[in-house]
Order: sequence, then structure tokens, then C-alpha cells
Amino acid sequence: MNWTIEQLRAFVTAAEKGSFSAAARAMGKAQSVVSTHIAMLEDSLGVELFDRSSRSPMLTEAGRALLPEAYAVLRQSHRFDACAVAQYQGDAVRLNIVISHGVPFQGVSESIAALSTEYPFLSGSFHIVSLDDVWSQVSSGKAQIGLVLGHLPEVKSNCEMMCLGQMRYCLVASRNSPLGMKKNVNMDDLSQHRQILFNSSQAQRYLLNSLYWEVNDVVAAVYWASLGIGWTAVPLGLAKRIARDESMKNLVILEMDNMALATHNIYLIWNTTFSRRDVLEALCRELKNYYQKAFEQENSLF
Repeated sequence: MNWTIEQLRAFVTAAEKGSFSAAARAMGKAQSVVSTHIAMLEDSLGVELFDRSSRSPMLTEAGRALLPEAYAVLRQSHRFDACAVAQYQGDAVRLNIVISHGVPFQGVSESIAALSTEYPFLSGSFHIVSLDDVWSQVSSGKAQIGLVLGHLPEVKSNCEMMCLGQMRYCLVASRNSPLGMKKNVNMDDLSQHRQILFNSSQAQRYLLNSLYWEVNDVVAAVYWASLGIGWTAVPLGLAKRIARDESMKNLVILEMDNMALATHNIYLIWNTTFSRRDVLEALCRELKNYYQKAFEQENSLF
């Protein structure tokens, strides 16, 4: 088979317009050209697409079966052309993003959704990794952009960073645990009960008890706390949202005597070799707007 895209266009247009002459006018071609295209397509496929026995050509059974496939091929052809133009004009962007455990992925997701309209040929990858892996992948160029939470190691020479906003943290435990049944807790109380950490790279920094579990996902840490395995520190917005879930009815946010909620900065880091500054600036703008609103309305963080 050696049919062409132009022959498919003639077939589809004739089916839409109801006649070869109307298709010719729509395509800006002579009727003989349209008729020839369709005849050559039928010869290539080995089937008749139109019944020409009446005044107006009617689709045959084969024509009706092949018409949706022709539409699909033409749509893919249009996308292929658009993608080629985007590559030629430099509009195609591949963006590899990594974020550390504990950073709300919704902010990145909503920002990418907003950018997809402005950059229709934006593609790439998104992964949640450890804090050390974020720095390693961004500094090596494997990822162009990363988001990290809280404590920052020494900034790499080929990376730049900016603060996007802050996130409040709270402590949670099972309502039926000794901590959950106390009206107020203090540091001494916490140190006597098992701790759950979801960011192992910062375990020693926040460890209060030699008896602890490490998990690599913040939602898993909350779930373990609800089961009474231990207590954990998690984003306030996440805790409030999960606590409303019927399956998490045992989860409780702990009250602490004379202690304000802790806050952690959210940082955006990027490799300085990333050439699309327009994409970077647009992403920064979307993320800052999201995290600023999220800090004011914790429930929207997750």
C-alpha cells in the first residue's frame, strides 16, 4: 500500500461534504484532482470507499469502517507537523523535575498544568526522591529543576536556588495512644515514645528517641501514626485533610505547651546550564503563587 496523506484528506473531505465537487471546493482543488486522489486510494487499499451508482457518492461499508481510521491518521499527521515546527522554532521543552519527600507534589502538578497551556510541547519527567538525590540529580544535570524542604546542604557551584515559601508542620499520633490521649504534650513526652521519620537524610537532625521507624513517604508516615505505631511531624495541611478521612478517624493533631507550629522553607533549585529561562521564570511564578496561598490556607496544600 502506498497511499498518501493528501489522498486521505480527499477521502475525509468528500465524506464530510457529501460530494466530490463540494470536497474540491473546500480543498481549493479541481474536482478531477479530488476524484483521482480517491480512486488512487481505493486502488491502493483494494476496496471501494464510495458507491458511485447514485447522483451523490455514498460511503460503502468499507468506507464507513475506514473513515474513523483516516481521521486518526490525519490527527496524528497534524501533530507530527506541529511537533516538527516546534522543534524547528525551539518551542519544544523537556523538563525533568525532582522533589524531596515531604514537598507537596500538588504545587508542582498545578504549576505544570498551568504551563501546559503556555507551552503545549512541554514534556519531561517528575520523580519524588530523597533530599540528597535532588541535589545530586540537579547538580549533575540529570534533572534541571528540584524542590527541597527545610535544611539545605552547601549549594553546588553549578546550581542556583530561591525560596518559594514556607510550610507549617504539626505533630500527629493515634487518638488511642498515650500521646493522643494527653491534652498537651511537651518534648519530654515525645522523647518517651516511638518516632516515625519520613525523610531519612535528616533523621539525626530531628531524632528525639533511639526507638524509631523510617519511611520514605509522608502519607505512609501519617498512616503509621494513625495506627499507633508512633508519632510523626508532618505538614499541617496534610494532617488536617487526612484527619477528615473516615479511614483516618483515629488520627489526632497533638497540642504542645507553649510551642508554636514549626515552619520549613520550600526551595527551588535549578542547574545553571538550563537554557530556557522563560520556562524557569514561569514555573517560579506559578509555584510562588501556589505556596503563598497554601501557607495562608493550609488545607489547600494537599
